[in-house]
Amino acid sequence: MIVTTPKGRTRRTVPMTTRLHDALKRMSVIRDGLVVRNLDGSAKSDDQADKAIQRICRRAGLPARLFHTLRHSFGTHAALFGVNPWRLQAWLGHKRIDETMLYVHVAEAHHRELPEIVREKARGIDDPDQRVLAMLGARGSVELMEVRGSGVAVAPASSEGTAAIIAA
Repeated sequence: MIVTTPKGRTRRTVPMTTRLHDALKRMSVIRDGLVVRNLDGSAKSDDQADKAIQRICRRAGLPARLFHTLRHSFGTHAALFGVNPWRLQAWLGHKRIDETMLYVHVAEAHHRELPEIVREKARGIDDPDQRVLAMLGARGSVELMEVRGSGVAVAPASSEGTAAIIAA
């Protein structure tokens, strides 16, 4: 779990996939739970975090994205994998369920068959939260590497020249 104080200044705990946890454990330096941080271990400002994520995306061969885009990606994938909307509301820190339902409606509009590797990760897990986290962790089964000096793990580029950020 990651504990964070977001823009609304309300502390909340956000779930972390086992895959992300393992990637972070393999990194050379982790300081007090901060993944995107300054070299001295202090937290980056929102602007600094956005610049760091954009730099990481470029190094990984991905289109540049802002940190908030990663949040939307998490919310959308969690909704696609069937997380309870009220649980997603708590994870995202929305005050009103209608904010969260935007993710659910996007998931419903883009419903498609889940890849076998995602379904396989969900098999045998009774707890719905843990099942969704296992499915989220299965979104890419490739080796991880740390982008040098970035403090974030990414999946290396594939033969098609694409890569994916794992520590989101």
